[in-house]
Amino acid sequence: MYASLQTPRDLARTDAKERRLTRPEFQKHLLSAKSLTISDVDRLCRTAEDFELGALPPADVVGKTVALLFFQPSTRTRMGFESAVVALGCHTIGMENMAASRSNTRSGETLEDCAAVISRLSDMIVVRHHEVGAAERMAKKSVKPVINGGDGWNEHPTQALVDIFSLRRGLGTIRGKSICFGGDPRGRTVRSLVHLLRLENAREVVFCPPQHYPVPADLLEMLAEYQIRCRIVHDLAVPLRESDAIMMAPYDMSDIGEPAASGYVSPRMTPETHQLTAERILKANSKALIFHPMPRLDEIDPSCDDLPNAMYFEQVRLSKFMRMAVLSELLSIGTFS
Repeated sequence: MYASLQTPRDLARTDAKERRLTRPEFQKHLLSAKSLTISDVDRLCRTAEDFELGALPPADVVGKTVALLFFQPSTRTRMGFESAVVALGCHTIGMENMAASRSNTRSGETLEDCAAVISRLSDMIVVRHHEVGAAERMAKKSVKPVINGGDGWNEHPTQALVDIFSLRRGLGTIRGKSICFGGDPRGRTVRSLVHLLRLENAREVVFCPPQHYPVPADLLEMLAEYQIRCRIVHDLAVPLRESDAIMMAPYDMSDIGEPAASGYVSPRMTPETHQLTAERILKANSKALIFHPMPRLDEIDPSCDDLPNAMYFEQVRLSKFMRMAVLSELLSIGTFS
């Protein structure tokens, strides 16, 4: 624990402002995990840990206003940001149902105009939208920082930071470890986390997808570019024996917005090969840590909840501190043209 929690945070904030003067990435907005460097991830993890240990929010952040624009339903991300905003001594504005606002296809107001207006009524925008690229479109017209809280099947960068923070906490380090993705590999949480794993020197990334959904080609290409070993298996028995951590996802996420594979009809249930139960974990004597960005369906049975492997509720607890770290850094920017 730091002897003085104020000092490292002040230094981190000064360093962040200096970085924004010298490079374009993560200067104004957080739209993609691809914009983050290992220095960004390390710094944000340290700041999140500071907040977890009780560090006070920076004085120049307290009292600011964050607009939460959720055009897509959300529980953890919405309430996670809201709890982080409150913990920083800030305020939130927004609508319970953004689909009923003027910024929808029926009323015709563009996302660009929505951003131009709301960024003049707040100090930051957090947006979740069903369209790929929605956050980027808003950022181009916003005069305040924009955080992508999930845009269609594209990205969810703050969840990836939460996942890295949680993986580091559970494993000690991700370097040299085998990380598995269980379930539908097409989701935005998977894409953003793979972008960050390229920085962590994992030994390998294992995908355990349904047979009917291939792993997105861009993820495989990125892992190859960074010379990270990649395997594809079709039964969680393999990573239970051989991986250090398993990041689960629902077996089929087509209902979120992507059309089902041609000729494939979702069974609306997870087959045994892709489901975790306490019996299965204990029978395998598996030490693999189990994570999940949530919400879970039937891919992780509630019987797993009390096992030492289960990290998904701790992952939720840690998410507040990571989002505090991201909000704190970007709220210190102020207005820009």
